[in-house]
Amino acid sequence: MFEHLRMHPDRPQIRQIKRSVDVLRQGGFAIVPTETTYAIMMLPEALKAQNAVRQLRQLDSKHLWSLVVADLSQASNYVRMDNQAHRMLKRCLPGPYTFILPATGSLPKRVFGKRRDVGIRMPSHIVCSMLLAELGEPLLATSMQFPEDAYIATDPEQIQLRSKHLHAVLMDVGWGGMTPTTIVDLCNDDVQVLRSGLGEWPI
Repeated sequence: MFEHLRMHPDRPQIRQIKRSVDVLRQGGFAIVPTETTYAIMMLPEALKAQNAVRQLRQLDSKHLWSLVVADLSQASNYVRMDNQAHRMLKRCLPGPYTFILPATGSLPKRVFGKRRDVGIRMPSHIVCSMLLAELGEPLLATSMQFPEDAYIATDPEQIQLRSKHLHAVLMDVGWGGMTPTTIVDLCNDDVQVLRSGLGEWPI
């Protein structure tokens, strides 16, 4: 059920990308490298994967998932962007930022409930970019952090050891980073930085 794919960080093989897509479409989740940290990703309709991740990370039902997209066109299906927000996202993404934006009615309600906003993420790591391009649809995401740990997991061997009982694929490109994204709230007129991370701000 668990697959450990050792991948080249700059030139991943397309067959490994396709195999990871297969696992996602079969209802599993993927542990994916980004330019910040490893992240757990799954399809919005993969309820078993969501429940497995909630148990793995000991998340409650109010946990806020991010939506990982391939491009701004895909993002526009799920969030509303005025001209200022669009320019800002176009300048910063792909990159180490999560932007909080007003949600459209297209968010899956069984995941997001009645939330009026959502975090949009577009990683610049080639493995993640190729995965999203091959998949052709957005993914839910949360950080790869175990509940008993103070920091995000960085060692793929430890990630495998603690996740190998689950239906998942580990896209291993070596040790991951520890610094998360910078979170920027664009829901109001005043831009707010909710978390300072790898992305520089102001830009």
